Amino acid sequence: MKIAVCVKHAVDEAELKIGPGGSPLLAGAAGKMSTFDKNAVEEGLRLKAAHQGEVVVFMVGGTESKKTLKEALAMGADRGVLVTADTVAIDALRTATMLAAAMKRSGRFDVVICSEGASDTYTGQVPPMVGELLGIPYVGYARKIEIDGKAAKIERSLEDSVESVEAAVPFATSVVSEINDPRYPTLIQIMQASKKPVEELNGEEIAPAGSRRGVEVLSMSSQPTARKHVMIDGSPDEAAAKLLDALSKEGVLK
Repeated sequence: MKIAVCVKHAVDEAELKIGPGGSPLLAGAAGKMSTFDKNAVEEGLRLKAAHQGEVVVFMVGGTESKKTLKEALAMGADRGVLVTADTVAIDALRTATMLAAAMKRSGRFDVVICSEGASDTYTGQVPPMVGELLGIPYVGYARKIEIDGKAAKIERSLEDSVESVEAAVPFATSVVSEINDPRYPTLIQIMQASKKPVEELNGEEIAPAGSRRGVEVLSMSSQPTARKHVMIDGSPDEAAAKLLDALSKEGVLK
């Protein structure tokens, strides 16, 4: 079984800084593998263990993204494909176009696995677009995947219910975080990852001619927050009474 897994080198939201004007400072921002993508890699490895085969990790990004590929390889993926592009300057459709083009160059895949969304932008648009561009069925938000020959049984986690569906192989899917618990690579696996092959492709060269960005980000800003710093004096009983009174006046307590 040949399994493709899509990952993203996402902005580390815990380390993101905000500039004086309220916009996030993306230049030089720390990056990491998108949190939810670890579940996608783990599911790819689980299917490989059950059916034998190969797990290939695909990613669109700059050269700094290689550490995310190496992390996926350390988890157990066999090889990686990096499609070089400026992720800030492209949208979900352009990203999906490049990923699909890279997969077509690598041959036919039985399963294409993505996460439900990137931990930084969380649009959730790339997985169904990749499925459409590859011309294969797409089943989103999978919490359980079982494959038997040319058919797959998939449980989908919806907002208020769980849906069981079947899909023909090959198919594309996005998985939710409850599907598994991602493994942590050992030191030896991390060292071995540096010896696994990583192919680099130019996104502008492999993407179909005429594909354009459909969405342009004009601006980004953080949600302003205003905090009050109030010091309350007195004994514990007095301070508690004053705190309750202050919260009531603010409308927090009724």
